[in-house]
Formats: sequence, C-alpha cells, structure tokens
Amino acid sequence: MPLLLDGVGIAAGLTAAAGCVWTGRRLGRAHGRWLIWVAAALVAWTASQSAWVADGRDGQRPRRPSLADVGYLAMPVLALAALAATPTARARRPVNQPDLPPLPAGVPIAGGPGTSGGFGGSGGFGGSDRVRRPRAERTGDGVAGLVDRLLLACSVILVGWGLGVRPALAAAGTDGWSRAVAAVYPAGAVLLVVAALHATAFRRPPDRVRILAAAVGLFLIVASTSWLRGPTDAAAFPAVVGVVPIVGCAFVLLAVLRAAGGARIGTAGFVLPAAAHAAGPEHAAGHAHAMDFGHAARFGHAVGYGHAVSTRAGTGGVRGAGGGRAAGGGRGAGDGSERWGFLLVPTLVAGCATATVLAGLAGGHRLDGVEIGLAAVVVAGMVADRLVAARAGRRLAQRVHAAEREIHHRVFHDPLTELANRALFQHRLRGALTDRWRSGDDRSGGGIAILYCDLDDFSALNDSLGPAAGDHLLRTVAQRLRHCVRTTDLVARVGADEFAVLLAGGDESPEVVGERVLAALRHPMAVGGRPRSIRASVGLAVARRTHETGESLLRHAETAVHVAKCSGKNRLVTYRPGMASPEAGAHLADALATALRRGGRSAGFDVHYQPIVRLRDGHPVALEALARWTDPGRGPVPPGTFVAAAENGGMVGLLDDLVLTRACTEVALAYPAGSRLRLHVNVSASRITDTRLRDSVARVLAASRLDPRRLVVEVTETSRIADLSAAADVLSGVRDLGVAIALDDVGAGNTSLAVLHRLPVDVVKLDRTLIESPMDGSRVSNLRRSMIDVAHALGAVVVAEGIERESQLVELDRLGCELGQGFLFARPGPLSGLPAIGGGPGGGPGDGEDGYGSGGGEGGSQKW
Repeated sequence: MPLLLDGVGIAAGLTAAAGCVWTGRRLGRAHGRWLIWVAAALVAWTASQSAWVADGRDGQRPRRPSLADVGYLAMPVLALAALAATPTARARRPVNQPDLPPLPAGVPIAGGPGTSGGFGGSGGFGGSDRVRRPRAERTGDGVAGLVDRLLLACSVILVGWGLGVRPALAAAGTDGWSRAVAAVYPAGAVLLVVAALHATAFRRPPDRVRILAAAVGLFLIVASTSWLRGPTDAAAFPAVVGVVPIVGCAFVLLAVLRAAGGARIGTAGFVLPAAAHAAGPEHAAGHAHAMDFGHAARFGHAVGYGHAVSTRAGTGGVRGAGGGRAAGGGRGAGDGSERWGFLLVPTLVAGCATATVLAGLAGGHRLDGVEIGLAAVVVAGMVADRLVAARAGRRLAQRVHAAEREIHHRVFHDPLTELANRALFQHRLRGALTDRWRSGDDRSGGGIAILYCDLDDFSALNDSLGPAAGDHLLRTVAQRLRHCVRTTDLVARVGADEFAVLLAGGDESPEVVGERVLAALRHPMAVGGRPRSIRASVGLAVARRTHETGESLLRHAETAVHVAKCSGKNRLVTYRPGMASPEAGAHLADALATALRRGGRSAGFDVHYQPIVRLRDGHPVALEALARWTDPGRGPVPPGTFVAAAENGGMVGLLDDLVLTRACTEVALAYPAGSRLRLHVNVSASRITDTRLRDSVARVLAASRLDPRRLVVEVTETSRIADLSAAADVLSGVRDLGVAIALDDVGAGNTSLAVLHRLPVDVVKLDRTLIESPMDGSRVSNLRRSMIDVAHALGAVVVAEGIERESQLVELDRLGCELGQGFLFARPGPLSGLPAIGGGPGGGPGDGEDGYGSGGGEGGSQKW
C-alpha cells in the first residue's frame, strides 16, 4: 500500500508538472512564468521522492546527506521562486468611469486651508495646499503595508516555530545534521506560507484563487516532506504520508485547469490574461484590473474635473483616475466581501499566533528567546497597526471633508470664471427677496435689482479666434464685473456668454451701476494678440413693491436684454411693465392655439366695434368688427401681436371664422331685419385663394340670419396676393352671395394697381398713414388725392381710417371721400357700449342712402 501511494504521488507530481509547463507556455512569459517555476519544484520533488523510494524507504533518516535531500530542500526554494514570479494585475479603468488623465502635478486639492470653497484668487485656482505624491504611491503601500507585512510574517513564523520547528529541534539528535534537517524542513514550509499570503494579499494577482490553490498544493507537498524527513516517526502513518502529496498535486492541477480555462473573470473582478494575451500585449495591458488589498480600505470620489481621488485608509495616498474608481462602480458584491476578508488576514494570523503561545503556556511550556522576541514583535506590530489605522482614518476624514467642499463649490460655481452659477444666483435672489419682504423694507421697490449682461457677437469672436481666446475674454469680463460692483453684490455666469449681477441695497441707483458696467466692458482688452473692445447688451429689472418672485424678476431682466439686442445692442434697457420679449412669440402662439380651440369668451376672446360714418353729416352707416383677446396669463394682448402670431402659426382661418360668427350673430340680434347698418369683418389675404372661404361665409350668414347685403368682407393685406386670378374667382363667389368686398389698408400694405384692377372691389379703405399728412402739396397728400380719384374711377366707395382731427374731416370731404372712421367719431368698444345709432328697425338715413355707392352682384344693384 505505501509503495502504491508513493507511485501514485510521483505520477501525480509529474502530471501536475507537465500541466504547469503546458499552461505556462500557453499563457506566455509574463503570465505563465510562475507556473514554470511550479513545474520545476514538482520535478525536484518527484525526483527526490523517486530516489527515496529507490532507496527502499525504510522509514529511517539517513545519517548523511543523500540525493533525496537535495531535491526535497530545493523544492521549497523553487516554490518560493514561483510565488515571487506570480503576475501582478495592472489597473484597468472601470466601465462606468470616464477615460481621464491623472491629476497633473501642482493641481490644488479641494478646500485646503486658506482657500474659499476650495479656491482662492481671482478667476483661477488658489490656496496653498497641493496634491503631494504620498510615499505609499512611490514605495508601494507605505507604513501600513510594511506593518501588515511584518505582522503577518512574524505571526506565521511564531506559529511555525511553536508547531513545527521547536518540536522538531526538541526531538532531533545532538549532531549538527539532524538538527539542521529538523529545522530546515519545517522552516521551508513556514516560509512558503508567508510567501503565499504575501503573493495573494499584497501583490494584487489577476486570479487569487488560482494562486492560492497552487500555494496550498505546494505547502501540502512540503509539509509531507517535512513530516517524512523530520524527527517524528512517519512510518506510523504511512497512508497519511502518502495521501498528503497526492492531494497537494491535485490542488496544483486545479490551478492549472483554472488557468487553462481561457479569459475568465476571477472572483476579484479581474480578467484572466489568457484571452488578453491572445489578443496582443496592448489588449492584455488594457484588460488588466487593479485591486488594492492590505489593511486599508479605499475611498474613491470623482471631484474637480472628473479625476478620481482614491484614498487608502492605511496610507492616505491619492491616486489618479487610472488607479482610482468612481463611487459605486465596477465591482460586484462578492469582491467587497473578499477584500474585507483579506483586510482581516493579518489580524487573524496574529490571533492564531497568540493562541499558539497561550496554548503552550497552558501546557507548561516555558517560552524561549525566539518565541519571546517574535511575540514582542507581533504585539508591537498590532499596536503600530492600530496607530497607523487611526492616523489614516483622520486623513481619510479630512480628505472626505475636502472632497465634499470641492463638490459643493463645483455644484454652485462656474469652473471657468469661478463666478456663481445660475443655481446659486437664483438661490441668493430668492433669499434676498424673502429677507426684504420679511423686514418690510419697501423703499425703492425693496432695493433689489438684477443686471443681466449678454455679450454681443461673442460667438463670432470665439469662432474666429478659437476657444482659448474666448475663455480668456470670459475670464476678463468676469474680473471687470467684480470690480464694477460691491463685494456684497453677487456676480454670476448664467449662460455661455451671459452674466448676471444681483444688486441688493446700496446708495447707487441700478442705472448708474449698469452704465458703469457698459463703460468697463468697452475698455479695450488684449484678445488674440491685439486690443479689442467688448460690446454688451445689458437689461435691468428692479423689484417692484408688490410681492415678486425671483424667477419673474430674472425673466424681466432677460426680456430687457433681448429688447436691448433688438434695438441696436451695446446699450442698457430697463424693464417696464408690459415689455414683451421678441422671443415670446413662440409661447404666445401656443397660448393662442389653445384659446382658439376652446373659443368663446371663456378663452378670452371678444369682439369690439367701431362705427364708420358718412363724412358729410357724421351719420353712422356701418360697424367694423375688431378682435380682442385677453390671455389669462398675460392680460390683454395687442391685436397686431396675436394676429401676427395667428398668421405665422397658420391659425388665422380659425380666428377669422371666430370673429365672423360672433359679429354676424351679435349685429343680427341688435339690428334685426329692416336695418341697413352694414357690418365690416376682416379676412386675411392668405385666405382669399382658398375656395372654402365662400362656404364659410355662406354658413355663417345662414346661421346668423344676417342679410348678406349688410355684410362687407374686408381683405387685410398682411401678405402679398400671389395668385390674383384665383383670388378674383374666390372673391367673386363670395360677392355672388350678395356680400360686398372691401380692400383694407390701401397705401400701407401690399396694394398695387393690379390688385385694384383685377379684384372685385366695392370699397377701398385708405390707411391712416395717408390721412395723417396735411394737404400741403407733399408726396403723401398728392398720393391721397390720387388714390381717392382712382377708387372713384373704378366705381368703389372710399373709407378713410384713422380720422382724429376736424381738419382731416374737412379735407377728406372736400376731396370726395364718402365715409370715414377714427377716434374723432368713436373708439372701438363692445356693441352694448356704443352710442345710439339710428340704424334700427325702420331707421337709417332719411334720404334712403347710406353713403355707399353701387356695387355689383345681387346686392350691388341697390343704392348702399
């Protein structure tokens, strides 16, 4: 039986050695060299075991050195060389961490002493704290790593001395060879344990399980040899002595099979190098992943410009992004538990050493000098370990606090100019308004104002000179803005080229500060190698006495700066109530679309009417329907504003139909059948080429029961009529209903003689721009007289708009203008609020004429 076990052990050793050689050559020199050393150790052991078996294995130690002792003693040395040659993983960037360079030398650490929020100085980094490369980064793991290694080694040696070396020396003879053999064999096993723990716990191997399996196998073989060649009677347990090396070879084979399995993720989250080596050395380097083990935990956080600050509790070291990891990234839950397990290894081994010493004392053993010395070193190491841990904890707390201050600063400050950002500006603005309202200080609207500064044509300068020149310009602007205001005022960068200043209190008026800002920015500065002047548009918004929110005040300042840009740039504009930004059109169009879908008075729409009178006697003969809209969020919107929004948004048809329906219904009810009071309703020029216009007019007339001869459709020339033929056909269809056609805003819109000639026009309405100028022989007065003559020549009635003076009335009557409207007669208003108009049932002009000439169509044969 013993001979069979010895044969199986030798065969297992050769098999494991062959597997190590094959796998080591496959992995390459860098990752497989240690397996070649393992194979050499196994070969040495199998050779010695074969020599021992050949000598007959009588169970007695030889009295002189033999060939078996050479191999047995060489085996631990070769095993130590194998563990020393184990590969160390290189740091790999986690998947969720950006590819960033390490922090450059001299970059200040966040929130150091003497800094403000991690920074100091004007427009840049400041403070005296700088990142120093700690000794841990230059020499390995620093003091904590040395203490851990010393504690681990002394503890293992103490256990090995008490359980192996000392008993072997006690049982050995007095001759030197016996004592040397008794000490060397267990000492080799102890050194192998120390090397295995060091290789797996401190060297960050790519696959710790594989190396641990190989180390356990080698230790079992060395331990069996130590037992075989030691002073104890190994012949009493031949099965144990024969099975232990077989089990050791099995562990080595497991390590070989794990290494031969290809590129796999180890338990520590590392990529095994097989596939990486096959892909090439650059991929092997790129796919290696670092892992820190030892006493200290590691803290990583992305701060500043994204560099990962990795702090080892045992060393206080700082690593760049290459060696750090972002919080919460990259590794699984199993890795955390394994890391903590290895952090406890030195303490656990020290506990085992303490238990060994205490067990010996309990058994009556007196400590020798070696045990006393090793025990003293272990105790001193544990004390030093606790002191280093406490010091590292303090450093870690300081760095965490500094990182928090750095992050807090970066969240609320612009990294380029070091000014406050929009979030901090809004927070301070809300706080200032709240404090002012609570204190009840209402002087000058609360003494709070915002200067909103937008650099003019900055994008063109940035594109022509490059981003570096643009950044320099922005930093210079920030510095000049600081110098223009008090230290208690807040300057912020709220956009790419936009700055805001919060003025809270002070004796100077905000207008004076705004002019000083413009003057400071106009002063030339060196940009791109030559002096350049900066132009800016500045908007000023002052808090009113009413409770105003910070968002509304900032919005008012933005509106003012937009108005400043649209009115020529390089100026200061103060916000006034009712001021609208040119960019508000998009929001207005959305609100208008919603209101048109709802319709009716609930949506804010109403129709006002302005009388049209006969000039020779001032008698009202018609009403013009005018749309009015009150937006719930904006208040009354000027007609020109929402009509233009409807035109641009393609909603003018809905607006026209809404006004037409409302006006026809109201006038038909207020002035029923028998009245000759006419109704003018505007229709956009963009609709007169749409054949559906006739159907819309007919449908409204039928629903309201208004006499078609009383309706006048006014074509407002808000756009050029491209297809006059199609427009003439559509208007002729509308005219066939008995409706008259009027051409509005003649002289100011897109009117041409072709339009007057080709369209079936019954009424021509002269724009107010032709009415304002007096009859002095100017171009405008001559054009006015000519337009009236042309309209009469075409058989159309002339209506003058915008009459506000008696002199205008007299002159137009003298020129032959029949009708007119304007503030001289009446302002637009609701139908119920208009003065009494004698156009009720049976009323009307006494002579049976209303001042309109004859028109065509079914309704044109009568006298209007």
